[in-house]
Amino acid sequence: MWRVGVRCWLFMGLCSCVARCSGKNVTVAVMLPDNHHKYAWAQPRVLPALRMAQEDLARRGLLLGRTVILRNFSTENPAVGLCAESRAQVVAVDVKMNLRPDVFFGPGCVYPLASVGRFASHWRLPLFTAGGSAFGFDNQDEYSTIVRSGPSTTKLGEFAIALHAYFNWTSRAMVTWYDLRLVDDRPHYFLAEGIYVALKEQNITMEAQPYQNDHKYYRELISFIREHGRIIYICGPLDSFLMIMKLFQSEIKDPENYAIFYLDVFAESLSQRRPWLNADPDWADPIQFFKSVFVITYRPPDNPEYQAFQKELHARTYQEFGVHLEPSLMDLIAGSFYDGFLLYAMALQETLADGGAQNDGINITMRTANRSFWGVTGMVTTDEKNARDTDLSLWAMTNQETGEYGVVANYNGSTKDLVWSQTERITWPSGGPPLDNPPCVFSSDDPSCNDDQLPVLGIVAVGSGLALIIFGISSFLIYR
Repeated sequence: MWRVGVRCWLFMGLCSCVARCSGKNVTVAVMLPDNHHKYAWAQPRVLPALRMAQEDLARRGLLLGRTVILRNFSTENPAVGLCAESRAQVVAVDVKMNLRPDVFFGPGCVYPLASVGRFASHWRLPLFTAGGSAFGFDNQDEYSTIVRSGPSTTKLGEFAIALHAYFNWTSRAMVTWYDLRLVDDRPHYFLAEGIYVALKEQNITMEAQPYQNDHKYYRELISFIREHGRIIYICGPLDSFLMIMKLFQSEIKDPENYAIFYLDVFAESLSQRRPWLNADPDWADPIQFFKSVFVITYRPPDNPEYQAFQKELHARTYQEFGVHLEPSLMDLIAGSFYDGFLLYAMALQETLADGGAQNDGINITMRTANRSFWGVTGMVTTDEKNARDTDLSLWAMTNQETGEYGVVANYNGSTKDLVWSQTERITWPSGGPPLDNPPCVFSSDDPSCNDDQLPVLGIVAVGSGLALIIFGISSFLIYR
């Protein structure tokens, strides 16, 4: 009998020890896809960055001596190499039940993040991501514990507001995007929606039109653009964008009256600073047309810490995954995950110092909002909705002979300011920015739109008057 009592005592003591010891570990569940060619938040790109951040925390002695344990899980359907919402849901529940993590990092794709984000909010666990740019994650009633340490479409919309205010485009604009429903994660739609929502909230008339990769859709799109807008935002693959632009030039005879903004946040079209370079060889003069085309990208960090981070990231990605990465703006996402890890650690340490629990997502995420610190990607600032402020760049054709593009303005997401280049300028084909709502194009309610009928009426009136005069004179002479 005493043996049973001793065994129970030993078991209870062991459980108590495990409970106390487990408090010394912080378990991080990383949920990301594998396809590094398609996703900037793929595991081969992000896991090395998180491990670098983990080592950085250990060197600093943060988290009150706790050890960080990283566990990674794929949210990808291996059969097609794409993010899978259903897989993410199953993984999240399994991880919660079996691993009992203190925090999630990822998912990065929108639909998996939406599902896991709802779970995390229900479980009151913090979830950090540098993906998931969709506007819907601003809803803190539904996603109360999500922290976005990377770019978001809402911040892209704020950039558009600043751009329209500067050029006095206050009436109307149009957004179009490449869309394959039920096939992929709709990245182009979710990127473009922030501009649509933000400008619409400014009482600007917004038109929207999706398209698919088919010449029939391109022709319909050109007709829609002609009838609905002059300030156009396009988001889609580069090859489809170039085909649309070629057709646009052949169908639209006054391209100088348009301003076309291509949303290419990772600057894939600017590898040689000539986004028109891979156009159809039959395209006679793309340079002339592209004078009306601008490119919007994320702004690459220029601080020395980021340069060192990028170099080490590429080395580790090759060592750990055998993947060779070329420097690109996709590295910004890995850097944003790194900074998200630091932000989490700072908030967690404050929570623990105040006697809070290390898995209290509500307490932790309250401390990450409205915060600023210097990270590996430069200055990191978050708003009241736990979304990071995003810096962006506006590119335009700055060499009219060679067609080379340059940065004409940078947008500071923290201050909401457009900073125009002192050396590079926009050369508008018509001598100035086009009108967003030119008279008598989209509406004929203005009486002046009927001015073209006045000359005809005038001619009729003058003719009738002359006829009467001639008739009168003739009658007078005959009467005499």
